[in-house]
Amino acid sequence: MAASAHRFERWAATYDKSLIAALADPVHTAVLTAHHHLPHPRHLLDLGCGTGRLLRRAADRFPTTHLIGLDAAHAMLTVAYRTTQLQGSPALGRARAEQLPFPGASLDIITATLTCRHWHDVRTGLEEIARVLATGGVFVYADIHPPAPRRRWWRRCETSGWHLLDQTTGMHVIEDRPVPGCGTLLPCRLLVAGRS
Repeated sequence: MAASAHRFERWAATYDKSLIAALADPVHTAVLTAHHHLPHPRHLLDLGCGTGRLLRRAADRFPTTHLIGLDAAHAMLTVAYRTTQLQGSPALGRARAEQLPFPGASLDIITATLTCRHWHDVRTGLEEIARVLATGGVFVYADIHPPAPRRRWWRRCETSGWHLLDQTTGMHVIEDRPVPGCGTLLPCRLLVAGRS
C-alpha cells in the first residue's frame, strides 16, 4: 500500500472535520453542477470517494443513478459505508485509479476530487478512466490549483495531469474553470472531459 493510503487509513476517523474536508464542499458543489453535460446518468463512479461526502450529495441530486465509490483506504470506506447507507446505498469498493474493476465503456460519469496527487501513476489512472468511460460519458475532475509562484508542491499533477487528457486518453476537455468559494490560499480548478 502506498504511503498516502496509509495516511488516509489513520486519518479516516477525523477526516470530515479537517480543513481539506471543508474545502471539499465548494469543490463538490462545482462537480455536481457540472453534470449538466450528462443530466441523467445510469452509473456514477466517485474515484477516491473517501468518507462518501460527494456520494451523499449525489444521492439527492441523482436519485435513480447507480452510485459507486472506490477508495484505496479501507478505513475511509468503512466511514463511507456507515454514512451513506441511508442515502441510496451506493456500492463501495477498494481500488486504485490505475486498476479500475469495471469492463470497458461501462460508466457514464466518473468524478475525482482532491485526489490526483495520491495516484501512483497519473497517466495510467487517466487511461483507465478513459477505458471504462462510456461513449458520450464525462470525467469530472477538481483539485487544488495554486497560482504559478506557489506550484512547487503541485508539480506532480500540474506536469502530468491536465495535458495528458488529449494526448493519451482520447478524452477531450469540455470545460475548464476555477471553482468558486475556495479562497486564495487553496484555489481549485474544475475540469470536465468527455469521451466521444
